Amino acid sequence: MGGYGHNLSNLLKNSRRKERKAYDGWTESDEESHGIKVESVSEEKLQEIRDKLKKQRQSLFRKRLIGFCIVIISIIGAIIYASI
Repeated sequence: MGGYGHNLSNLLKNSRRKERKAYDGWTESDEESHGIKVESVSEEKLQEIRDKLKKQRQSLFRKRLIGFCIVIISIIGAIIYASI
């Protein structure tokens, strides 16, 4: 297995995370933010985010609906073709 076992162990335990400078000052005991910097956001900004998410969900729903319709039409077409 060579040197791969040690790297895999580090990945599984994530032991190197604490050594990186990006995590300086973050504590695992911070219950509220879990080590993530928390900033207050205005209600207007939150509404913008909600609107964007709603548009994304609607777009995804439409794409899935169109794909589902194409699959159903293909299946029906195959059944009709096979029965001829």
